[in-house]
Amino acid sequence: MGTPDDLSIEDGYACFLPAGEFALHEITRRIDEAIAYCRDNKIRALIIDITRVTGFPPPTLTERFHFISHWAFTSAGMVAICLVARPEMVLPDKFGVVIAANRGLKGDVFTDRDKAIEWVKSNVPKTTFEK
Repeated sequence: MGTPDDLSIEDGYACFLPAGEFALHEITRRIDEAIAYCRDNKIRALIIDITRVTGFPPPTLTERFHFISHWAFTSAGMVAICLVARPEMVLPDKFGVVIAANRGLKGDVFTDRDKAIEWVKSNVPKTTFEK
């Protein structure tokens, strides 16, 4: 698998920064592909910044349960995920983080990218890339 569009390698982690209008199933599929790429390339952390994604309302609890469970399966416990989203997309109780944890997926969600980077650097061992 080649590097997904909108994915870059940062300081020991990957960052997926899609932009544009998507249906929910399209963006969750693209996120899943980014997770699989990280898993296959032994990249331990992925920041997913969807603040520039539009085209769907905030997901329902059922939708969140479905795609987060799928991401947990794809990550196989090898990739921690930190999601950055607009405030209206984040549940106040961060229920999606609970869903993820219950399925073996380490992760968190923030509305501020700097906080997401800080979380990754504090909670996930840095990936060492060979040059």
